[in-house]
Amino acid sequence: MPAEPWTALKAALEKEPPVPADFWYQDHLDVFLNRWFASYDQARASLEAEGGYLLPYRHQFFLCAGGLIRALGLDPEDPDWQRVGWDCARPAEAEAYRRLVEKRKRVLESKGG
Repeated sequence: MPAEPWTALKAALEKEPPVPADFWYQDHLDVFLNRWFASYDQARASLEAEGGYLLPYRHQFFLCAGGLIRALGLDPEDPDWQRVGWDCARPAEAEAYRRLVEKRKRVLESKGG
């Protein structure tokens, strides 16, 4: 019997080096109004009800609008967001997630951090 889609995706993502716990958020982004959650399930329910971009931060999750994505140096209209299901905590597609991570790494490297 084939593995469940999330199980297969999780296994694929675990082969990659993990991103730092604060990869998708920095202190200067606190000017944005985000929806914060202690559990993934709560964050996912909010994503489904209200939309946004679901990102992990340490042991929490937050949903943001396109303005924060731009502040991260990324394009909120990038088709990879749709491919990951607007969810970087449990992305729907591993390759699209890897591309987003690589784009974010390039932004961080260009800023010297």
